Amino acid sequence: MSRKLHISFLLTALFFFALPASAQDTKVCMGSQEIFKATSKETGSTYEYEVPPVGGELFKQYNDSIIAIQWGQVKGEFQLGVRETSVHGCVGNWAYLTVEVVGDSAVFSQPTYSMCGGDGVYVDFNRSQFKSYEWDDKVNVDINTNYISKPGRYTIRTIDQNECHLSSTIEVIQSPMPQVRLGADTMICTPGFRLYALGISGNSSETVYTWSTGESGVSAKFIDVDIHDQDQDGKYWVTADFNGCSASDTVIVLACRPEPVPEPLKIPNTFTPNSDGENDEWNISALRDYPDCTVEVFDRWGRKVFTSARGYATPWNGRDARGHYLPMETYYYIIHLNDGVAKKPLHGTITIIR
Repeated sequence: MSRKLHISFLLTALFFFALPASAQDTKVCMGSQEIFKATSKETGSTYEYEVPPVGGELFKQYNDSIIAIQWGQVKGEFQLGVRETSVHGCVGNWAYLTVEVVGDSAVFSQPTYSMCGGDGVYVDFNRSQFKSYEWDDKVNVDINTNYISKPGRYTIRTIDQNECHLSSTIEVIQSPMPQVRLGADTMICTPGFRLYALGISGNSSETVYTWSTGESGVSAKFIDVDIHDQDQDGKYWVTADFNGCSASDTVIVLACRPEPVPEPLKIPNTFTPNSDGENDEWNISALRDYPDCTVEVFDRWGRKVFTSARGYATPWNGRDARGHYLPMETYYYIIHLNDGVAKKPLHGTITIIR
């Protein structure tokens, strides 16, 4: 900031220091250099200055009466003192001028902004505090919205209400859009289930994870879910943030507590897929009345082993998605009737017997 001021101290008589009324409320800009001059009716006098230690520092002393002060980056009122010594060696009283340091040290709240993926970025600031402002780059900056379309260094020049001039430079960097996923909705039947944030991209050592359960931090890449607690049923989400760019994902985790099946909808809880021609498939005849239904089956670790097409036209044959026979065990299902009436999916167990 700079705004040239030449302020004179007028000493009307030795030992007494009087200031013009206009000099009693002097304003200077933060970071500016201002010249101060002491004058007296006495000739041949020398002057000693007392510069406020917080507000500024002596930049240069031109002669016995003229100094330049470099004002700092601290707002407020400060006392600048001067004392005269006459040619005869008589020392006067200290006289003080109140100097108010005004303005701002920076336009923006941060030095760096991130463009997420291929998008530009808005770099807003408190425009009401400035009488005018101007960007050096008028090609990649929309001067009406302060939208910057390309990475690089950008400088803005402002004039505030006190006529203080300020130049601020920011850097806009290209940051990758983080990616994170929690996997498919699942049903869990074992205690101590751990839910991981998967498919992470970007610098994972600097990515901050925030979960719906309150956990947060660069190391919070998973949470533990107690699925036996009914209050833990439901929707979980995580947000990954890297350099101001964020991505989120949501997953539904259900505990395998069998839901009551409405009459007359009865679902078999066992079948014998041993290729003997009898009961080789998990036939659910009651689903014929639900043409939009879907069936999902999970193993004890929550891994999905079967997903039906709508209508369950092809019953499950006890194999996984790759056609491999699954072991004799109890599995867990979710049936979505999708009939516009049922509010919750049906849950339960199905056991393979060979």
